Amino acid sequence: MTQAEGRAGSAGARAVLPAAAVGPAGGPVWTVLVIDDEENMRDLMSRWVRRLGHRVLVAASAEQALEVLETHEVAVAVCDVCLPGRDGLWLAAEVRTRWPDTAVVMATGLQDVGSAVAGLRRGVIDYLIKPFGRDRLREALVAAVTWHRAALATRNGRDALHGEVAERQEQLKAALAALRIESRDGLEAILGMLMIRDRALLEHSQRVARLALEIGRDLGMSGDALAALELAALVHEIGRLALPDSVAGKPGPFTANDHELVRRVPTVGHELLRAVPFLAWAAELVLARHERWDGTGYPRGLRGEAVPLGSRVLAIADTFDSMTSLIGPQPRLPEAEALEELARCRGTQFDPALVEAARRVLGGAGGRAAALTRLPEAV
Repeated sequence: MTQAEGRAGSAGARAVLPAAAVGPAGGPVWTVLVIDDEENMRDLMSRWVRRLGHRVLVAASAEQALEVLETHEVAVAVCDVCLPGRDGLWLAAEVRTRWPDTAVVMATGLQDVGSAVAGLRRGVIDYLIKPFGRDRLREALVAAVTWHRAALATRNGRDALHGEVAERQEQLKAALAALRIESRDGLEAILGMLMIRDRALLEHSQRVARLALEIGRDLGMSGDALAALELAALVHEIGRLALPDSVAGKPGPFTANDHELVRRVPTVGHELLRAVPFLAWAAELVLARHERWDGTGYPRGLRGEAVPLGSRVLAIADTFDSMTSLIGPQPRLPEAEALEELARCRGTQFDPALVEAARRVLGGAGGRAAALTRLPEAV
Protein backbone atom coordinates (compact mmCIF):
# COMPACT_ATOMS: atom_id res chain seq x y z
CA MET A 1 0.00 0.00 0.00
CA THR A 2 1.38 3.40 -0.93
CA GLN A 3 1.40 6.29 1.53
CA ALA A 4 -1.16 8.13 -0.61
CA GLU A 5 -3.46 5.10 -0.56
CA GLY A 6 -3.02 4.62 3.17
CA ARG A 7 -3.73 8.24 4.03
CA ALA A 8 -6.89 10.00 2.97
CA GLY A 9 -7.63 8.32 -0.35
CA SER A 10 -9.06 11.11 -2.51
CA ALA A 11 -7.53 14.50 -1.70
CA GLY A 12 -10.88 16.20 -2.02
CA ALA A 13 -12.81 13.77 0.20
CA ARG A 14 -14.06 15.37 3.42
CA ALA A 15 -16.59 12.79 4.60
CA VAL A 16 -15.37 11.15 7.81
CA LEU A 17 -15.03 7.39 7.39
CA PRO A 18 -16.06 5.17 10.34
CA ALA A 19 -13.56 3.70 12.80
CA ALA A 20 -14.96 0.17 12.43
CA ALA A 21 -16.29 -2.01 9.64
CA VAL A 22 -17.64 -5.56 9.58
CA GLY A 23 -15.04 -8.23 8.86
CA PRO A 24 -15.50 -11.49 6.92
CA ALA A 25 -16.34 -13.37 10.14
CA GLY A 26 -18.91 -10.76 11.15
CA GLY A 27 -16.73 -9.13 13.82
CA PRO A 28 -15.60 -5.50 13.86
CA VAL A 29 -12.57 -4.40 11.88
CA TRP A 30 -11.07 -1.36 13.58
CA THR A 31 -9.13 1.42 11.88
CA VAL A 32 -5.55 1.80 13.12
CA LEU A 33 -3.41 4.77 12.15
CA VAL A 34 0.34 4.06 12.12
CA ILE A 35 2.52 7.19 12.39
CA ASP A 36 6.26 6.76 11.86
CA ASP A 37 8.73 8.69 9.73
CA GLU A 38 10.67 5.51 8.83
CA GLU A 39 9.03 3.85 5.81
CA ASN A 40 10.33 0.37 6.68
CA MET A 41 8.83 0.62 10.17
CA ARG A 42 5.52 1.89 8.80
CA ASP A 43 5.33 -0.98 6.33
CA LEU A 44 6.23 -3.61 8.94
CA MET A 45 3.66 -2.38 11.48
CA SER A 46 1.04 -2.03 8.74
CA ARG A 47 1.50 -5.69 7.73
CA TRP A 48 1.23 -6.80 11.35
CA VAL A 49 -1.90 -4.74 11.97
CA ARG A 50 -3.60 -6.12 8.83
CA ARG A 51 -2.73 -9.68 9.83
CA LEU A 52 -4.42 -8.98 13.17
CA GLY A 53 -7.58 -8.22 11.20
CA HIS A 54 -7.63 -4.43 11.34
CA ARG A 55 -7.73 -1.73 8.67
CA VAL A 56 -4.57 0.38 8.36
CA LEU A 57 -3.89 4.03 7.58
CA VAL A 58 -0.40 5.52 7.66
CA ALA A 59 1.28 8.88 8.10
CA ALA A 60 4.90 9.99 8.17
CA SER A 61 4.50 13.06 10.42
CA ALA A 62 2.21 14.64 12.97
CA GLU A 63 0.86 17.02 10.33
CA GLN A 64 -0.02 14.16 7.96
CA ALA A 65 -1.64 12.29 10.85
CA LEU A 66 -3.91 15.27 11.57
CA GLU A 67 -5.01 15.27 7.91
CA VAL A 68 -5.96 11.60 8.17
CA LEU A 69 -7.79 12.11 11.45
CA GLU A 70 -9.81 14.95 9.90
CA THR A 71 -11.29 12.57 7.31
CA HIS A 72 -11.35 9.19 9.08
CA GLU A 73 -12.63 7.96 12.41
CA VAL A 74 -9.63 6.21 13.90
CA ALA A 75 -9.95 3.70 16.72
CA VAL A 76 -6.24 3.51 17.58
CA ALA A 77 -3.25 5.70 16.69
CA VAL A 78 0.16 4.01 17.02
CA CYS A 79 2.61 6.88 17.10
CA ASP A 80 6.39 7.10 17.23
CA VAL A 81 7.71 9.61 19.77
CA CYS A 82 10.38 10.98 17.41
CA LEU A 83 8.82 12.57 14.33
CA PRO A 84 9.99 15.34 12.02
CA GLY A 85 8.54 18.68 13.05
CA ARG A 86 5.99 18.21 15.85
CA ASP A 87 6.84 15.14 17.92
CA GLY A 88 4.64 12.24 18.94
CA LEU A 89 3.88 13.61 22.42
CA TRP A 90 2.52 16.80 20.87
CA LEU A 91 0.40 14.73 18.51
CA ALA A 92 -0.87 12.56 21.39
CA ALA A 93 -2.02 15.68 23.21
CA GLU A 94 -3.80 16.91 20.06
CA VAL A 95 -5.56 13.58 19.63
CA ARG A 96 -6.69 13.54 23.26
CA THR A 97 -8.16 17.03 22.85
CA ARG A 98 -9.70 16.81 19.38
CA TRP A 99 -10.54 13.10 19.08
CA PRO A 100 -10.98 11.93 22.68
CA ASP A 101 -12.39 8.53 21.65
CA THR A 102 -9.20 7.58 19.77
CA ALA A 103 -6.79 5.45 21.82
CA VAL A 104 -3.11 6.39 21.53
CA VAL A 105 -0.23 3.91 21.71
CA MET A 106 3.31 5.35 21.70
CA ALA A 107 6.30 3.62 20.10
CA THR A 108 9.73 4.65 21.34
CA GLY A 109 13.41 3.70 21.52
CA LEU A 110 15.03 2.85 24.84
CA GLN A 111 16.49 6.34 25.07
CA ASP A 112 12.97 7.81 24.98
CA VAL A 113 11.46 5.83 27.86
CA GLY A 114 11.14 8.98 29.96
CA SER A 115 9.09 10.61 27.22
CA ALA A 116 6.90 7.54 26.95
CA VAL A 117 6.17 7.55 30.67
CA ALA A 118 5.27 11.23 30.38
CA GLY A 119 2.96 10.25 27.55
CA LEU A 120 1.17 7.74 29.76
CA ARG A 121 0.38 10.56 32.15
CA ARG A 122 -1.23 12.44 29.25
CA GLY A 123 -3.69 9.67 28.51
CA VAL A 124 -1.60 7.39 26.28
CA ILE A 125 -2.90 3.82 26.67
CA ASP A 126 0.38 1.89 26.21
CA TYR A 127 3.89 2.27 24.89
CA LEU A 128 6.05 -0.02 22.79
CA ILE A 129 9.82 -0.18 23.28
CA LYS A 130 11.66 -0.67 19.98
CA PRO A 131 12.44 -3.23 18.79
CA PHE A 132 9.15 -4.98 19.55
CA GLY A 133 7.45 -7.95 17.93
CA ARG A 134 4.01 -8.66 16.55
CA ASP A 135 2.81 -10.25 19.80
CA ARG A 136 3.68 -7.14 21.78
CA LEU A 137 1.89 -4.98 19.20
CA ARG A 138 -1.16 -7.26 19.40
CA GLU A 139 -1.20 -6.91 23.19
CA ALA A 140 -1.11 -3.11 22.93
CA LEU A 141 -3.83 -3.07 20.27
CA VAL A 142 -6.14 -5.28 22.35
CA ALA A 143 -5.82 -2.86 25.27
CA ALA A 144 -6.28 0.15 23.00
CA VAL A 145 -9.36 -1.24 21.22
CA THR A 146 -10.89 -2.18 24.57
CA TRP A 147 -10.34 1.39 25.77
CA HIS A 148 -11.76 2.80 22.53
CA ARG A 149 -14.92 0.70 22.77
CA ALA A 150 -15.44 1.81 26.37
CA ALA A 151 -14.94 5.45 25.32
CA LEU A 152 -17.53 5.03 22.55
CA ALA A 153 -20.01 3.49 24.98
CA THR A 154 -19.48 6.38 27.41
CA ARG A 155 -19.93 8.96 24.65
CA ASN A 156 -23.06 7.28 23.32
CA GLY A 157 -24.53 7.14 26.81
CA ARG A 158 -23.61 10.79 27.39
CA ASP A 159 -25.13 11.85 24.08
CA ALA A 160 -28.34 9.99 24.89
CA LEU A 161 -28.62 11.69 28.29
CA HIS A 162 -27.89 15.13 26.84
CA GLY A 163 -30.53 14.47 24.20
CA GLU A 164 -33.00 13.57 26.95
CA VAL A 165 -32.20 16.82 28.77
CA ALA A 166 -32.82 18.84 25.59
CA GLU A 167 -36.11 17.03 24.98
CA ARG A 168 -37.28 17.57 28.56
CA GLN A 169 -36.28 21.23 28.33
CA GLU A 170 -38.49 21.73 25.28
CA GLN A 171 -41.37 19.98 27.02
CA LEU A 172 -40.96 22.22 30.07
CA LYS A 173 -40.81 25.32 27.90
CA ALA A 174 -44.08 24.33 26.24
CA ALA A 175 -45.67 23.56 29.62
CA LEU A 176 -44.66 26.95 31.03
CA ALA A 177 -46.02 28.72 27.96
CA ALA A 178 -49.32 26.86 28.33
CA LEU A 179 -49.62 27.90 32.00
CA ARG A 180 -49.70 31.61 31.01
CA ILE A 181 -47.95 32.72 34.19
CA GLU A 182 -48.70 36.43 34.60
CA SER A 183 -48.77 36.90 38.39
CA ARG A 184 -47.60 35.46 41.69
CA ASP A 185 -50.60 33.15 41.60
CA GLY A 186 -49.08 31.40 38.61
CA LEU A 187 -46.08 30.43 40.73
CA GLU A 188 -48.21 27.81 42.42
CA ALA A 189 -48.33 25.89 39.15
CA ILE A 190 -44.54 25.86 38.89
CA LEU A 191 -44.14 24.87 42.52
CA GLY A 192 -46.62 22.09 41.87
CA MET A 193 -44.35 20.84 39.06
CA LEU A 194 -41.47 20.72 41.53
CA MET A 195 -43.57 18.81 44.04
CA ILE A 196 -44.59 16.21 41.46
CA ARG A 197 -40.94 15.54 40.67
CA ASP A 198 -39.66 15.69 44.25
CA ARG A 199 -41.49 17.08 47.27
CA ALA A 200 -38.20 17.50 49.13
CA LEU A 201 -37.03 19.77 46.30
CA LEU A 202 -40.13 21.95 46.69
CA GLU A 203 -39.65 22.23 50.44
CA HIS A 204 -35.97 23.04 49.92
CA SER A 205 -36.90 25.88 47.54
CA GLN A 206 -39.37 27.29 50.06
CA ARG A 207 -36.80 27.23 52.87
CA VAL A 208 -34.15 28.82 50.64
CA ALA A 209 -36.60 31.62 49.81
CA ARG A 210 -37.16 32.38 53.51
CA LEU A 211 -33.44 32.35 54.25
CA ALA A 212 -32.59 34.50 51.23
CA LEU A 213 -35.23 37.09 52.14
CA GLU A 214 -33.89 37.45 55.69
CA ILE A 215 -30.31 37.81 54.50
CA GLY A 216 -31.44 40.28 51.81
CA ARG A 217 -33.29 42.41 54.35
CA ASP A 218 -30.22 42.43 56.61
CA LEU A 219 -28.25 43.78 53.65
CA GLY A 220 -30.82 46.54 53.08
CA MET A 221 -32.36 45.06 49.93
CA SER A 222 -35.95 46.11 49.28
CA GLY A 223 -38.58 46.59 46.60
CA ASP A 224 -38.01 44.93 43.25
CA ALA A 225 -34.59 43.59 44.25
CA LEU A 226 -36.06 41.70 47.20
CA ALA A 227 -39.03 40.48 45.14
CA ALA A 228 -36.69 39.18 42.42
CA LEU A 229 -34.58 37.43 45.06
CA GLU A 230 -37.61 35.67 46.52
CA LEU A 231 -38.85 34.62 43.10
CA ALA A 232 -35.41 33.34 42.06
CA ALA A 233 -35.12 31.34 45.29
CA LEU A 234 -38.52 29.71 44.78
CA VAL A 235 -37.73 28.62 41.21
CA HIS A 236 -33.95 28.20 41.39
CA GLU A 237 -34.24 24.41 40.96
CA ILE A 238 -36.56 24.52 37.93
CA GLY A 239 -33.72 23.48 35.62
CA ARG A 240 -33.41 20.25 37.60
CA LEU A 241 -36.77 19.16 36.14
CA ALA A 242 -34.96 18.60 32.84
CA LEU A 243 -32.55 16.06 34.33
CA PRO A 244 -33.11 12.40 33.41
CA ASP A 245 -34.62 10.34 36.22
CA SER A 246 -31.44 8.26 36.35
CA VAL A 247 -29.50 11.36 37.43
CA ALA A 248 -32.10 13.39 39.34
CA GLY A 249 -32.92 10.49 41.64
CA LYS A 250 -29.39 9.18 42.04
CA PRO A 251 -28.20 9.16 45.67
CA GLY A 252 -24.55 9.13 44.57
CA PRO A 253 -21.76 8.88 43.87
CA PHE A 254 -22.04 10.89 40.65
CA THR A 255 -20.02 10.03 37.56
CA ALA A 256 -18.21 12.72 35.57
CA ASN A 257 -21.10 12.65 33.11
CA ASP A 258 -23.61 13.08 35.93
CA HIS A 259 -21.71 16.13 37.15
CA GLU A 260 -21.66 17.53 33.61
CA LEU A 261 -25.44 17.25 33.40
CA VAL A 262 -26.00 18.76 36.85
CA ARG A 263 -23.80 21.72 35.90
CA ARG A 264 -26.28 22.44 33.11
CA VAL A 265 -29.13 23.00 35.59
CA PRO A 266 -28.58 26.78 36.04
CA THR A 267 -28.35 27.34 32.27
CA VAL A 268 -31.46 25.29 31.58
CA GLY A 269 -33.30 27.13 34.36
CA HIS A 270 -32.23 30.48 32.95
CA GLU A 271 -33.47 29.59 29.47
CA LEU A 272 -36.81 28.37 30.82
CA LEU A 273 -37.39 31.43 33.00
CA ARG A 274 -36.40 34.09 30.50
CA ALA A 275 -38.99 32.71 28.05
CA VAL A 276 -41.76 33.70 30.49
CA PRO A 277 -42.02 37.51 30.86
CA PHE A 278 -43.22 37.39 34.48
CA LEU A 279 -40.32 35.12 35.47
CA ALA A 280 -37.62 36.70 33.30
CA TRP A 281 -36.49 39.15 36.01
CA ALA A 282 -35.34 36.19 38.14
CA ALA A 283 -33.58 34.37 35.28
CA GLU A 284 -30.21 36.11 35.67
CA LEU A 285 -30.10 35.39 39.40
CA VAL A 286 -30.79 31.70 38.77
CA LEU A 287 -28.13 31.51 36.06
CA ALA A 288 -25.40 32.92 38.32
CA ARG A 289 -26.21 31.04 41.54
CA HIS A 290 -23.23 28.69 41.12
CA GLU A 291 -20.72 31.44 40.38
CA ARG A 292 -18.06 31.90 43.06
CA TRP A 293 -16.50 34.97 44.66
CA ASP A 294 -13.03 33.85 43.47
CA GLY A 295 -14.15 33.37 39.86
CA THR A 296 -13.93 29.57 39.74
CA GLY A 297 -17.67 28.92 39.53
CA TYR A 298 -19.89 28.20 36.56
CA PRO A 299 -21.30 28.64 33.97
CA ARG A 300 -19.50 31.91 33.15
CA GLY A 301 -16.69 32.14 35.69
CA LEU A 302 -17.84 35.50 37.06
CA ARG A 303 -15.77 36.97 39.87
CA GLY A 304 -16.47 39.19 42.87
CA GLU A 305 -19.14 41.82 42.45
CA ALA A 306 -19.60 40.84 38.80
CA VAL A 307 -21.81 38.11 40.28
CA PRO A 308 -25.27 39.67 40.85
CA LEU A 309 -25.95 40.43 44.51
CA GLY A 310 -29.12 38.32 44.50
CA SER A 311 -27.17 35.33 43.15
CA ARG A 312 -24.57 35.71 45.89
CA VAL A 313 -27.31 35.73 48.54
CA LEU A 314 -29.05 32.79 46.88
CA ALA A 315 -25.82 30.76 46.83
CA ILE A 316 -25.40 31.14 50.61
CA ALA A 317 -29.03 30.37 51.41
CA ASP A 318 -29.04 27.37 49.06
CA THR A 319 -25.79 25.97 50.48
CA PHE A 320 -26.84 26.46 54.10
CA ASP A 321 -30.14 24.67 53.61
CA SER A 322 -28.47 21.85 51.64
CA MET A 323 -26.03 21.32 54.51
CA THR A 324 -28.67 21.40 57.25
CA SER A 325 -31.39 19.35 55.52
CA LEU A 326 -31.55 15.99 53.77
CA ILE A 327 -31.71 17.53 50.28
CA GLY A 328 -28.27 16.22 49.27
CA PRO A 329 -26.38 12.92 49.62
CA GLN A 330 -24.17 14.24 52.47
CA PRO A 331 -25.18 13.75 56.11
CA ARG A 332 -27.07 16.67 57.66
CA LEU A 333 -24.95 19.13 59.64
CA PRO A 334 -25.97 20.99 62.78
CA GLU A 335 -26.65 24.69 62.09
CA ALA A 336 -23.54 25.80 64.01
CA GLU A 337 -21.27 23.57 61.91
CA ALA A 338 -22.95 24.75 58.70
CA LEU A 339 -22.25 28.36 59.69
CA GLU A 340 -18.61 27.45 60.35
CA GLU A 341 -18.44 25.92 56.87
CA LEU A 342 -19.82 29.13 55.34
CA ALA A 343 -17.16 31.08 57.24
CA ARG A 344 -14.44 28.72 56.01
CA CYS A 345 -15.47 29.38 52.40
CA ARG A 346 -15.70 33.17 52.60
CA GLY A 347 -13.44 34.86 50.10
CA THR A 348 -13.36 31.77 47.90
CA GLN A 349 -16.85 30.44 47.31
CA PHE A 350 -18.81 33.22 49.02
CA ASP A 351 -18.78 37.01 49.32
CA PRO A 352 -17.22 37.67 52.79
CA ALA A 353 -19.68 40.49 53.57
CA LEU A 354 -22.63 38.22 52.80
CA VAL A 355 -21.26 35.45 54.99
CA GLU A 356 -21.19 37.91 57.88
CA ALA A 357 -24.80 38.88 57.09
CA ALA A 358 -25.80 35.22 57.08
CA ARG A 359 -24.11 34.69 60.42
CA ARG A 360 -25.95 37.67 61.88
CA VAL A 361 -29.27 36.34 60.59
CA LEU A 362 -28.76 32.67 61.34
CA GLY A 363 -26.37 32.63 64.25
CA GLY A 364 -28.44 34.48 66.84
CA ALA A 365 -29.78 33.04 70.03
CA GLY A 366 -33.15 31.36 70.34
CA GLY A 367 -32.89 28.92 67.45
CA ARG A 368 -33.09 31.58 64.72
CA ALA A 369 -31.73 29.24 62.03
CA ALA A 370 -34.13 26.45 62.97
CA ALA A 371 -37.07 28.86 62.88
CA LEU A 372 -36.15 30.15 59.42
CA THR A 373 -35.64 26.69 57.97
CA ARG A 374 -38.94 25.39 59.33
CA LEU A 375 -41.65 25.41 56.70
CA PRO A 376 -44.64 27.69 57.40
CA GLU A 377 -47.12 24.82 57.70
CA ALA A 378 -44.91 23.17 60.31
CA VAL A 379 -44.61 26.26 62.54
